Amino acid sequence: MISQKWQLSCYCSHSMRRMVWGFIAMQMFSVDLAFSQAADNGENFPAFRFTAAVDAVHLNVSVVNKKGKLINDLEQADFRLLENDVIQEITYFSRGTDSPVDVVMLVDASGSMEVTAKAANARNSAVQLIRGLKQEDRVSVYAFDRDLYRLTDFTQSKEESVEALTRLEPFGSTALYDSVVTLSDYVIHEGFGRRAIVVVTDGVDTSSAASVEQAVEKAKGVDLPVYAIRVVSPVDDPDNDLFLGVHGASFRGEDALRRFTEETGGAMYEGSQWGQLVVASARIREELKTQYRIGYIPQQDDGDGEFRRIQIETRRRGIEVRTRKGYYPKKRLGLSKTRPATNGSSN
Repeated sequence: MISQKWQLSCYCSHSMRRMVWGFIAMQMFSVDLAFSQAADNGENFPAFRFTAAVDAVHLNVSVVNKKGKLINDLEQADFRLLENDVIQEITYFSRGTDSPVDVVMLVDASGSMEVTAKAANARNSAVQLIRGLKQEDRVSVYAFDRDLYRLTDFTQSKEESVEALTRLEPFGSTALYDSVVTLSDYVIHEGFGRRAIVVVTDGVDTSSAASVEQAVEKAKGVDLPVYAIRVVSPVDDPDNDLFLGVHGASFRGEDALRRFTEETGGAMYEGSQWGQLVVASARIREELKTQYRIGYIPQQDDGDGEFRRIQIETRRRGIEVRTRKGYYPKKRLGLSKTRPATNGSSN
């Protein structure tokens, strides 16, 4: 069993949610967030700024070239952003080379990880990612089997996070989809700036009440890109000499993880060998530190709560932009569609 674990019994109380939204509704101006600890140490980190209006949309954006190399020298004018095919004005822009990140580690502690090598590789890849974070970065650790467990709150103490991972012992069935749904709801108002969920699992779900479609819908509407490190056995790894071909359960697990990552703007990595997983951890860490942060306030406000598609393009050719596919705006009662859609134009 997972020692000293406690179940996440609820996402947030109803009263707490009302307090949060009440606070946001009152803050209709831009707010500067500074890192007090960094300031105390004399370190110069750029302050995060966000528009606290209910309608503000913020995106973590990764850009790579055809060879997969991360591109971090673009300017605001290089981006073109559309919502439901309507051009939007970018109101906030920053590059992430010096900005702290908040990482939510979600580690599979179910019986499907009971194979010694898989469990050790999963734990060690998570440890490598955590140890590679900078002092100002924060991490929160969760584990899941058929339930979701919070092992640490957001903390800058990497040792505390690593120590929590050492307590994991595989047990029980696997409810990956349920865990993603619950975690998305729980951490949506936690953390700030550049945030991400990093899932370490074999990808096999055996007991979720939610379907993969429901979990993907939930994840892609949250400002949290999902990265996945899929830990497989040698017989399921095409790069291993022991590979026997794709098995049904493994293939389904891979497909689900790819959907999570693609819809939310993250990426998936996999491997059965220690070296592969170390590289995957380093790659995710590097990407989080070089993401762009882009914000805008939608031109249209229908208040219908329907999913809105987001598309980001760049002037530079031969590069790929990754961000979440869209979001669900807060549904507002009593509002009707009074403004027709416009085609928009570049300024």
